[in-house]
Amino acid sequence: MHTKMYKTFAKIFGILCLVVGIGALSGGLFAGNFIEKQLSAQGITMPTEEALTAQLEKGRLTQEDVDALMPYQGQTMTNGWQAHAFSDHYIAAHIKATAAQLGYPDATYATVGSEFEKVRSALVEDLQARNSEADATTLENMADAEIANPLTEYPNAQKAAELKSLRYDTFLDGSTLRGMLLNAYGWGIVGTIALWAGIALIVAGALLAVWGFVPAKK
Repeated sequence: MHTKMYKTFAKIFGILCLVVGIGALSGGLFAGNFIEKQLSAQGITMPTEEALTAQLEKGRLTQEDVDALMPYQGQTMTNGWQAHAFSDHYIAAHIKATAAQLGYPDATYATVGSEFEKVRSALVEDLQARNSEADATTLENMADAEIANPLTEYPNAQKAAELKSLRYDTFLDGSTLRGMLLNAYGWGIVGTIALWAGIALIVAGALLAVWGFVPAKK
């Protein structure tokens, strides 16, 4: 009696495991294929060994960064592991190196913005000293024009332009790309877990189902 009951449970749970396992396996395969398709479409090539060595010598990368990137050197980015390495050990390293080169080693998007506003205010004061009759709106427009002018003679305008480029071209663009790549990495991890969980459930479900449907010995 007990054996018959156990076999019934085995049939039920075996079939459930098979159904869930097939679903998880399908989801894991879909996630992997989708990530590969999307990353391949971006045409991102991992830096070569020569490029990594040159960047290391220039101080743009650390030895830790090079070690993390070396296994993928020269490859076309197609999976989350490559995306993670490129994001954390190439893009992030270059953002940090660029900020340090400009004199802001511990800068962030927010702190660069605050520094930009201070320098811009100093530029407005410089312009006001030369244009005492100009109103506040005119001075603000003049400041923006000087910041956008690559030939400006105002040191504060040059510094503000540098900070603006650092904030938007380096921090914002770099962080946006990092976010996209890390998102691919995160979903890649989820897909891998689903894939292996699906395989395990299918194997367990098959064993349970087979045992459940095999007639018990009298």
